[in-house]
Amino acid sequence: MPKIVDHDERRRHIVDALWRVVNRDGASEVSVRHVAAEAGMPKSSIGHYVGTMPQLLGLAVDELIEKVTERALALDLFTLDQDKVVDVLMTLVPMAKDRRSRSGVWLLVLSQSPADPDMAAVLQRLNGAVYEAICELLTMMNRQGLRSDEREMEIDARRLHALIDGLSVQSLTDATTRSVEDVRAVLRDEVAALRWPAASTSV
Repeated sequence: MPKIVDHDERRRHIVDALWRVVNRDGASEVSVRHVAAEAGMPKSSIGHYVGTMPQLLGLAVDELIEKVTERALALDLFTLDQDKVVDVLMTLVPMAKDRRSRSGVWLLVLSQSPADPDMAAVLQRLNGAVYEAICELLTMMNRQGLRSDEREMEIDARRLHALIDGLSVQSLTDATTRSVEDVRAVLRDEVAALRWPAASTSV
């Protein structure tokens, strides 16, 4: 009787191997050859069970999104105050060593996306998930009196997204640039400003 192969289990095994490579050697060392060797499988198995390198990184990115979502939801968005909003935003900034290591996958996808449409699609999916999460947080802030109803949702979400991305890049490229306390102070100032209507840009 032929052996039944659990494809989901094999994909999980391959993604776990990818994270081991990332944690040990850095995201720049991720390749089909290295992941296959870490998984103890031939390179052809990566293509069979996962697909291309962008598809493999896409699975890794999906897992990053899932982990960040779990951390944010664990903080209970229905009982927010300014400090808890900052706590939620901090889940999006990779400050701890293990999170910086894993988030290096984001920089890898970011660096390759201009020349690779498949990588660009992975990056677009990640950006969309972060943007939607920020919009959800801003909506919950509105409901709990922590953000002015007179502000433009899209502008606030895009500015906060840009701030998160900037702080993340600084954390990933130079861990000495921003301390945890500094990042919290920057985010706290931004969160506090959301209580008030945005300054008019009309002349």
